[in-house]
This record gives sequence, C-alpha cells and structure tokens, in this order.
Amino acid sequence: MNIKTLCAIALTTVSATTFAGEMPDFQTVDINADGAISLEEAKSVEGLEAAFVTADIDKDGQLNEAEYEEVSRG
Repeated sequence: MNIKTLCAIALTTVSATTFAGEMPDFQTVDINADGAISLEEAKSVEGLEAAFVTADIDKDGQLNEAEYEEVSRG
C-alpha cells in the first residue's frame, strides 16, 4: 500500500465514525439506481457529503457499493 491509500483509509475511518449510526442501505441512497452514489445523492444522508471525498477511494467522483459499505461500517 502506498502512503496516499493509507491516508485515504485513515481519513475515511475518522470521517465515518462521526456519522455511521443508522445508515440507509446502498440501494436507498442510489436514488437513480445506476449502481453508484453521486455527491448529489450523498447529500441525502447526514454526514455522508462531508465524508464523500475520503470515502471515494478510487477517486472517480462517486461511491460504489464497496466504498459505501466501508464508510457505513464506521
């Protein structure tokens, strides 16, 4: 693992712990059912917008189900 990946994981963990209580399931947040959560969709979950950048591990501008599940676990 490189330093950027480790930093991203650390920041995601810190950010996630601030809101990972009752997170809705991925399909609920993925409003348009395209298999990814956009920043706009993330705004529907309290705290997810703030953690979005660090939760987006592959930096593609959206959260896939694995990234969402990781941040949901806190």
